[in-house]
Amino acid sequence: MRIGIVGAAGTGKTTLARELSARLGWPLVPDFIPQVLKEHGRESWKGVLDWRLRRAIRVEALRRKVEAEAAAEHFVSDKTAIDYLAYWLQNQSEKEERDDNLDFIAKSRAAALRYELCVYLPYREHVDFGLGRSQDPVHNLKVAAQKRGLLTVLQVPTVDAPFEFGEDVRTWTQRWLPES
Repeated sequence: MRIGIVGAAGTGKTTLARELSARLGWPLVPDFIPQVLKEHGRESWKGVLDWRLRRAIRVEALRRKVEAEAAAEHFVSDKTAIDYLAYWLQNQSEKEERDDNLDFIAKSRAAALRYELCVYLPYREHVDFGLGRSQDPVHNLKVAAQKRGLLTVLQVPTVDAPFEFGEDVRTWTQRWLPES
């Protein structure tokens, strides 16, 4: 099974993805944005003002995400092509030419349609601090709505499943995942 974990900042995507991957014994496909940012000498998006560099980072991270997911029969993906597309639409699309937008959308959509199930972690108004994580509730609400909307528009099989930090992943899995 190919499972993607989707949600706004601070909802527990990375924590759940790691624990679920370990529980199921499947590869964890990481979020490649931090890795690509580091390769460009950055710890976060802060200070990355050049939209061309922002594009290059987003495009390379999506390429790696798609490649890593295609290489595994089963996986749990921490942040998905849907998350990447939502941030592209939110932060990048207005600076891009139509063809560049359509290309990013097409690659994201193709990747999204390979997920057998996406787990959508609902929006949280209050978010703990994390490097590169927005704590602005308005921004996070916009992103959460975009991500949930993309799951619907792209018709990706989705379960809306809240996850609490510290929750037993075995119990969570029994409640929210079909026979895993």
